[in-house]
Amino acid sequence: MDLQSYWLWGALLGAVIFPVLRLRGYSSIRPFVKSIMGVCLAVYCVTSPSAPVMVMAVGFLLSALGDFYLDLPEDKAFTPGLFAFFAAHIAFVVHLWPMMVPLHAFTMSEYTIVLVTIALNLGFFLWLRPSLDKELVIPVAMYSVIICLMGITAFTTTAMTALIPLGALMFIASDVVLSVEKFKFKLPMGKELNWVLYAGGQILLAIGVVSVAGGIAAL
Repeated sequence: MDLQSYWLWGALLGAVIFPVLRLRGYSSIRPFVKSIMGVCLAVYCVTSPSAPVMVMAVGFLLSALGDFYLDLPEDKAFTPGLFAFFAAHIAFVVHLWPMMVPLHAFTMSEYTIVLVTIALNLGFFLWLRPSLDKELVIPVAMYSVIICLMGITAFTTTAMTALIPLGALMFIASDVVLSVEKFKFKLPMGKELNWVLYAGGQILLAIGVVSVAGGIAAL
C-alpha cells in the first residue's frame, strides 16, 4: 500500500471514530477528532503521485476547520464554521469549474440540471428564512449560493467518474439535514444521518478528483 492510501484510510478511520466518540458526550478533544477526516483528505490530495490536487486540498483543510468550529459547544462558533465551509466550497468550485461542460456546449440536459439545482436551493432557503436569526440571513444566503454553484459544477462535470457528482450530492444532502435539524425540527437519527452523508460525500469527492487528476478509472 502506497503512502497516499494510508491518508485515505486515515480519513476513513477519522470518519468512523468521530460518531463513536460523540456517543460519549462532549469532550475537549472531540472537535480535533472531527477534523481528522478533512486533514487526511487534504494530505491525500497533496500526495497524489501523478498529479497533486492542491486546490481541493485547500478545500478539505477549510472543511476540517469548519468541522472544528461546528463541534464547539453551544454553537459558539457556528458563523465562523459557516464561513470556513463557504471558503471550502469556493476552492471546490475553482477546481471543478474547468471540468464542467462548457457553458456554450450546454444541452437541454445541462440546463435542466442547473435550473433544478437552483430552484431546489432557492426553495429550501426561502423555507428556512423565517426560522433564521437576523444576523444569520446573509451568511446563510451566501452559503446557499456557493454550495449551489458547487453542486452545478459537480453535476455537469465531464469527468469520467460518478464519484464527483455523487460526492457533491451527498455533501449537499448533509447540509440539508444539518439545516433542518438546527433551524426547523429534529429528525430521527438526524446527527448520524448528517455525518454519514457528509463524511461519505467528502471521501467520494476526494477519491473522484484524485482519480481524474491521475488518469485512473473510477466508478
